[in-house]
Amino acid sequence: MALYNNSVLNVTNTATPDPYVIHANDNYFLTFTAGDRVEIWCADSLLNFNDRCSKHVVWRPPPDTDYSNDVWAPELHRLQGRWYIYVAACNPHKGNKSHRMIVLGGPPAYQDPVQGPWEFLGPIRDMDQRQWAIDGTVIELDGQMYFVYSGWPFDNPNESDLIQRLFILRLSDPITASSPAVEICRPAEPFERTGDHHINEGPQYLASPDGSWRGIAYSCSGSWTNEYKMNTLRFRGGDPLNPGAWGKSMNPLVQTGTNGNGPWGPGHGSFMHIGDETVAIYHATDGPSDGWNNRKARMQRVVFNDGGPFMGGGVGVLTDVHTFMGADHGSESHSSKKHGIKGLLHKLLD
Repeated sequence: MALYNNSVLNVTNTATPDPYVIHANDNYFLTFTAGDRVEIWCADSLLNFNDRCSKHVVWRPPPDTDYSNDVWAPELHRLQGRWYIYVAACNPHKGNKSHRMIVLGGPPAYQDPVQGPWEFLGPIRDMDQRQWAIDGTVIELDGQMYFVYSGWPFDNPNESDLIQRLFILRLSDPITASSPAVEICRPAEPFERTGDHHINEGPQYLASPDGSWRGIAYSCSGSWTNEYKMNTLRFRGGDPLNPGAWGKSMNPLVQTGTNGNGPWGPGHGSFMHIGDETVAIYHATDGPSDGWNNRKARMQRVVFNDGGPFMGGGVGVLTDVHTFMGADHGSESHSSKKHGIKGLLHKLLD
């Protein structure tokens, strides 16, 4: 396998936990956990979110509702001709145990999502509202939409927050479930645990540019620790609602590196194809004991080999864009001279 350059770039210089980035209409749009609102940042380059972007609050929940507090991990999706945001929120009087997924409906897809207007559409129709649910994302497999999220086990009478698993359900349209939820991943491995917390969360669709590998990257272990990391589930084919259609990797995709200088605790990211390159945009902290502070968006390459997606196993050295561009160790099998990582960064700088 060719040498892999795991250099890391800052995408933001302020805390933007749970970053989700989408490219549309010649712009890049970033959403993240702001806590009391849903905010979209707009820039003409991934590298301009630091100082050359516009920031738009598109929804702020009214007080004293089931969705007024702890607004977590919004994701912006363009589906069937309209913009949608999927986000978790809870009742301020009931706390975390009341977290559920809700949907916001935005403008037509041909408009920029920051133009609005945005409306509250409520929970996904026909999704079981008895289950705690966060970190929902919409994926498409073989022409069918699915909703994947992190949830507590259905059999959880004491409403314990110690176990989070991954679930999937089929969608008939962007706001309606057409199947019950099925568990597809549980945190059974030691690297998915922090103390007595067993956590799978932050699922994101990930595929190779040629589609030969398809699956889900997810975060595991405690997000408040430097043990936070990402792992993968490979979609083996068949019915995605069959748990056997998913195979878990036993080697984390990315975790805190061995350089001793951070960033630390990479997790809950999103993935983008730009040309024939793939990049992960995840949050990671400045220091090893930052907890939930300083979770800034970072960018790192993803390459695909016979074993699937590869990110060197760990976070690389935080560097500047020129070093990042100049340190391309890829081969023709991973990236051509014309469309390699240097070409990718030139596109980002344009």
